Amino acid sequence: MGNFESRFSHSSNDFELCIRSSKELEHLLDTEFGASGKGLHEKITSCENHLTPDMVKHMRYLATIRNKLVHEHDFNKIPDRAKFIKNFEQSAKELKEILKKRNAGKNGGDQCVIS
Repeated sequence: MGNFESRFSHSSNDFELCIRSSKELEHLLDTEFGASGKGLHEKITSCENHLTPDMVKHMRYLATIRNKLVHEHDFNKIPDRAKFIKNFEQSAKELKEILKKRNAGKNGGDQCVIS
């Protein structure tokens, strides 16, 4: 895991920001949560039971914007860049917190940390 906060927010290119952020979340879901599927929406669905409803909502927003940028001809800009960055950073932070609790549980005895 890397340092998530503001990692990509300095990119002036919306496509780069969107795709790199999505790739980061997909990688984290794949490697740490055992997600399956072809894209971010499918990966979120595959491990939704480990995520809060707000996390799911934020990550689905990111996946939707990413898909629109890549697939819709006239969609060429993130409509609310600040919201996109906030949703990415919040999602990454919460995933990191879940992993921290899960790893603490492994080192600290019998603790249920993912609900």
